[in-house]
Amino acid sequence: MIIFGTRGVRSTKATGMFDCPQCEDNRGYRHRKVTQFFTLYFIPLIPLGNKGEYVECDHCKGTFITKVINNTASADKEAFMAMYEQAIRHVMVKIMLADGVIDSNERTMVLRIINKYGHNDMSSFQLDDYIKEVQADSSDISTYLKNVGPSLNEHGKELLIKCALDVAYSDGHFDDSERIMILEMGKVMEMSSAHVKGIMAEFVEQLN
Repeated sequence: MIIFGTRGVRSTKATGMFDCPQCEDNRGYRHRKVTQFFTLYFIPLIPLGNKGEYVECDHCKGTFITKVINNTASADKEAFMAMYEQAIRHVMVKIMLADGVIDSNERTMVLRIINKYGHNDMSSFQLDDYIKEVQADSSDISTYLKNVGPSLNEHGKELLIKCALDVAYSDGHFDDSERIMILEMGKVMEMSSAHVKGIMAEFVEQLN
């Protein structure tokens, strides 16, 4: 049986120091490149093209578009991080509420993701208040995501999809309403349906 497929291989183009928006401090970074390879028996053999580039902070492991290296406008960075944090909070809670049930495992995962990738930590009590706000808000998943999606590189977009999958699967099953919402996330971030479905398939494969 011949096993073949594709995978992204990450390499480092450059390293240096930059003002990390997430750490709010001067940190070391790696300028990373992702190349898509054809694989045979899980071994990358033939490069198929550049999937994108991003900057990774050595300290917090946050990933950002490459222009962050030269972006010294603190006001712009603060504004983006505020929108990014709001998008993470809104989207993760929306995914949790998609099937109409607030599962304790989903809630724990949402809080973990918000505090890992957000700019300001959220307490369990604050999350309860925010869930009520989202439940009372009729806006859809694109409300905040459309403001940050264009500034995210492919790696950043994939990270948000994977976080949403972490929330969706944390209660032990993947509901159709959650699947539809995650596909909508990809659409808002200008990702192809095939790309998002590929991330879903890879995620399920890693669970098994």
